[in-house]
Amino acid sequence: MKITDVEAIALVWPAPDREYWTALRPIGRVSELLVRVHTDAGFYGIGEAHGAGQGFAGIYRQDADGAILADGASRAVVDLLKPMLLGRDPVDHETLWDEMFGLCHRIGWAASGFGRPQILTALAAVDIALWDIKGKAADMPVYKLLGGHSNTAPCYVTGGYYQDGKSTADLVQECQTYVDMGYEAIKLKIGHVSLREDYERVSSVRNAVGEGVDIMVDVNEGWDVDTAIRGARMLEPLNIRWLEEPVHWYDRVEGLGKVAAATTIPIASGENAVTRWDARDLIRRGGVRVMQYDSTRNGGITECLRIAGLCAAENVRLAPHHDPQVHGHIVAGLSVGEICETFPTADRDPIWEELFTVRPEITAGKITLSDRPGWGIELDEQTLERRGSWA
Repeated sequence: MKITDVEAIALVWPAPDREYWTALRPIGRVSELLVRVHTDAGFYGIGEAHGAGQGFAGIYRQDADGAILADGASRAVVDLLKPMLLGRDPVDHETLWDEMFGLCHRIGWAASGFGRPQILTALAAVDIALWDIKGKAADMPVYKLLGGHSNTAPCYVTGGYYQDGKSTADLVQECQTYVDMGYEAIKLKIGHVSLREDYERVSSVRNAVGEGVDIMVDVNEGWDVDTAIRGARMLEPLNIRWLEEPVHWYDRVEGLGKVAAATTIPIASGENAVTRWDARDLIRRGGVRVMQYDSTRNGGITECLRIAGLCAAENVRLAPHHDPQVHGHIVAGLSVGEICETFPTADRDPIWEELFTVRPEITAGKITLSDRPGWGIELDEQTLERRGSWA
């Protein structure tokens, strides 16, 4: 089997009418890099990576007239990676990964608009497509390729965003809705207001949902170390399942380790880890007990499996960030898999609502994966036409 073509498209959705705020910034436009790797076997693999609207690591640009144009990682797929992939065996994912990753060591790409962020995002999407091909060639879903025996995995819902006019009573009602939907784990955003205000928000939710529902809190790197230690200790009586990314990006290893040593709440991090070496440092020096590596942002499934091995050796659980249509297979397929992240509304996650005609089902706090081969997803061509810009 040989690779015959590689396509890339940047998908961009408008920003929500009512902004969702994390600790330091609002959620802007949602964007996704979609890749199709075609083979001479008559089928193709689907891969995804998300740009999250972030500048240098982005997948698109906007011209002077406001039109969305594929750029950044989208162009890296077709300009850098495609020439390396044509004619190669897509099942040789380890060798192909190493060769694609090797581009990060070469000088000169920045002059063409490609830095490591774009290359790694492009690599992630291509690698995920190669795993889809691998599953289709074996006539197996990816979770079974990984050794999983069950097609279900637990999910949590991410909510509790800050929004203009949103009261604590509104937050409690939001979380009660999640419980009514069957979720047994809820992640709340904190760090945008004072420690006392955040404590009241989380405490009110805990009192409303009871001890039978897990609560996680996500600071999105919004605190310094001292604030993180004070905040963690305030939250300890509320039985928090994990405290996520509590310190600023520039102190996310040594500073994180200080926080981990000062609290009984398990520390979660890793969505911004670029490689297995970043994950290693977060675990061994940052005190991370829940690794949230995002294969749809950096490195793909191949690197995620290397990090999973590290987690197994260090007794750390793996709870991947975002994209349950991919990461559900990781959680279901690996013994270190903990739980999947989901979002409750199309306003917050239009990708889940619009991109697929066939996808996993999420009900009662669980994701049920298809037994179709590969990722078991089919794309909505109308969404590609409406939201996409081809590279």
